[in-house]
Amino acid sequence: MQSARPSLLGARVPRVEDDRLVAGRGRFLADVVLPGMVEAAFVRSELPHALVRGVDTSAALESDGVHVAISGPELGIGPVPDLVQWVRPVRHFPLARDRVRYVGCPLAVVVADDRYLAEDAAELVDVDLEPLPAVDDVDAALAPDAPLLYPEWGDNRLLSMAPENPAVDEAFRRFPTISGTYTIDRCTAAPMEPRGVVAEYRDDRLTVWTSTQAAHLVRTMLADVLGMAERDIRVITPDVGGGFGQKNTIYPEEYLVPWLAMRLRRPVRWVEDRHEHLLTSCHARDMRIELSAAVRDDGTIAALRGRIRTDLGSGETFPGGFGPSVVAVGSLCGPYRIPHQCVAVEGVVTNKTPLGGYRGYGMPEGTFAIERLVDKIGRERGIDPLELRRRMILAPDDLPYETAAGARIDSGSHREAFERAVELGEQLLAEERQRTPDAHLGVGYATYVEGVAASAFAVTGIRSGQDSADLRFDPDGGVTVAVGISAMGQGSHTMVATLVAEELGLPIDQVRVVMGDTDTAPFGLGSFASRSAVVAGGAIAQAAEVLRRKGTEIAAHLLEASPDDLELADGGFQVRGSPGSSVPWSQVARVALTRTFELPPGTDPGLDARASYEPPGMDHAPRPDGKMNASANYTNSTHAAVVEVDPGTGVVRVRRYAVVHDCGHIINPLTVAGQIHGGVAQGIGGVLHEQLPYEDGQPLATTFVDYVLPTACEIPDITTEELCSPAPEIPFGIKGAGEAGIIGPPAAIARAVEHALEPLGVADVDTTPLTPSAVRRLIEGARS
Repeated sequence: MQSARPSLLGARVPRVEDDRLVAGRGRFLADVVLPGMVEAAFVRSELPHALVRGVDTSAALESDGVHVAISGPELGIGPVPDLVQWVRPVRHFPLARDRVRYVGCPLAVVVADDRYLAEDAAELVDVDLEPLPAVDDVDAALAPDAPLLYPEWGDNRLLSMAPENPAVDEAFRRFPTISGTYTIDRCTAAPMEPRGVVAEYRDDRLTVWTSTQAAHLVRTMLADVLGMAERDIRVITPDVGGGFGQKNTIYPEEYLVPWLAMRLRRPVRWVEDRHEHLLTSCHARDMRIELSAAVRDDGTIAALRGRIRTDLGSGETFPGGFGPSVVAVGSLCGPYRIPHQCVAVEGVVTNKTPLGGYRGYGMPEGTFAIERLVDKIGRERGIDPLELRRRMILAPDDLPYETAAGARIDSGSHREAFERAVELGEQLLAEERQRTPDAHLGVGYATYVEGVAASAFAVTGIRSGQDSADLRFDPDGGVTVAVGISAMGQGSHTMVATLVAEELGLPIDQVRVVMGDTDTAPFGLGSFASRSAVVAGGAIAQAAEVLRRKGTEIAAHLLEASPDDLELADGGFQVRGSPGSSVPWSQVARVALTRTFELPPGTDPGLDARASYEPPGMDHAPRPDGKMNASANYTNSTHAAVVEVDPGTGVVRVRRYAVVHDCGHIINPLTVAGQIHGGVAQGIGGVLHEQLPYEDGQPLATTFVDYVLPTACEIPDITTEELCSPAPEIPFGIKGAGEAGIIGPPAAIARAVEHALEPLGVADVDTTPLTPSAVRRLIEGARS
């Protein structure tokens, strides 16, 4: 239906959620206070690998203010289900029973009147652990005599996939090869707000407040582990101070705190401190990619072959931490015409904190590997790496295009974005050289595609690709929209309100958004994989179409006009070409809800609609040929980074940064820019500063003294430019943008450092983070 008002899509609409948050009126998990609430504290293993001989809680039980102290064998709940059939079962419990496999593993929980009493009593719990040899890296875990974390497996491989591809074998017989090994070390999301859970059991119903990205899936897993019906559980997500995929995992505390509330018949709260967070909230990356290319005479790649090995930590997490490895395989070809690939995957368990999701979810790792390999091919063949990319990058005439992994790319501006980013990069480098001509400056680029709104069924056994929306008019013409996605600071309320207002011709301030509550929002899979705008937008479009049709019929009846002659105006309907003949939504809603005797004959009362939407064309499991189109669509982007390196200290400073990005039709430029800026900042942290080292299974970075986050001083001004290639099969033509910013920095900054240090003989930077000591080792290695 046509609309007489300008479109809201692409307008710089201020975020509707910000006034409340910046004024301090947000309600985060730690702000949830209930009458009679008690606090929980956990006893955690100080050993990385040990047999549990006993956990004595008697002294803690006698401590002042303690209500319960309990260990694993005393819990009357089952294990977390292993839902993915193609990986080995872990069968982990919320509290360890017979073995601990990482420092920080929960052994017991104490509940007391306040957190201080609970912490004091937890120190009285007597834990008897028999130490076992620990392995804290993949090579040690795969050694023939390695201690086994799960003896029943016979080795330390949680999964092992070794596909075959005759076309790849043929290409490697025909063409010479160039190879490299690329590593991104272990880091963590470190959101501003750590995790937390509050639970209350009242009137035979369990209510759980938890800082999560997926309220409905927490409810599903709670019902399974606690042995309850889902209808008897309500999960509420308060304001979330950052998730970044780390809060897409369901943790032991999310099962234990509700169980304790049911046992005690009073509210229980647990809020993680930063030390616990760095020990126990899932880690990320820790991936090594061994990659070889069969290279034609012109330098282009005929086929890729390789192996991805990921250190999964203990593996005791849901969803399993192997998902990013599979996504990395799918992202290796990037935006390039590489016809064949065959990449094995090994997920290896070690005595570290379990691996999980973090923004980018395997795509920064895959992009780092292929971009560094392309640079190496150019160097060894004497071809300008930028020219080599031009020979392979997708052009408009190539679309639609299916990658070697099976991704179906139907739109994009791959070549245009690349050329513009190169233009910006050269300009920024020239400006910096003019300012500091004697500095060691370099520029690097990274170009990639990002799969958005992915099905996660293959790596979770439970998440597919759909989501839902409920739209309901009130008699005054306002609309309440409830959606199954979650908010965690990314502007979801503004996005949803904008799309509803756009579809119904309403002012944004007449739209109220509800999400993050399983009692009031329709079933949804949550917010991850840059999916929120795509899936919520699709459901909103379908539900709004139902309301528009019904509203048009009612308005036409009131105006004594044909429905075909009406168009949406600002706030209602009008006869096309006659603005004076109009009916506002408020009048239509009153007729539908209160003055039902004025409805057209045969029209039912009410003005509400529910819709579920799943993007077309997604695969939820590999096809017979092993390929898989796991995402609804694919954005594209090219990053340019200009860095300065101090050879004496090894300090790398990112001086300038530019991103040319295409996420289809933009809903709100402010939101997209914010997503890209935040992602780049996190990417800079990961490539230059953040690292979680271990020694003999002991974590060495357990506070922000040791785990170094970038500050505003380390983040440069970021130039962003948006291109627009609408998604042809997605409502509104939109694509996701949540993870794009973090994918490019590892490859772009590594190349820029390499470029800056080429006069000193440094080449082939293949590992991050590039801390000062790592950079000095590169320089010393080149000199020797």
